[in-house]
Amino acid sequence: MIRLKDRILTDPPPPDGIDLPPMREPESLEMPTPHVAYAGATVMTSKQLAAAGSAAVPPPPGFDRFGYRVSHMTDRFVLSGSSDAYRIWKFQSAERAIEFPVTEEGWALAWTTFRRLDNQAA
Repeated sequence: MIRLKDRILTDPPPPDGIDLPPMREPESLEMPTPHVAYAGATVMTSKQLAAAGSAAVPPPPGFDRFGYRVSHMTDRFVLSGSSDAYRIWKFQSAERAIEFPVTEEGWALAWTTFRRLDNQAA
């Protein structure tokens, strides 16, 4: 009976070595655009959030069947929402979230507070 170990040790290596695909340059790791949508969230830098164009209130997040959605993120805060409330969380903190009602006014207030808090933390 031939065992795998016997076959590996008895077969000679190919005369020209192993054929490998040609090497190529790695793809760039730079982000092509300043905003990256990930699972429905918009990731922004604090500078982008503080820009005048961010003063306009974006549309509120849509909710999926799980009922919770992250809307916007910076390196300091997360703006999220659910069917219960819109929330601002301090990123990687155990502090309680700031909550706003799920209304048009509540979303506008959550957005302006999110911008203000991130600007103050800068």
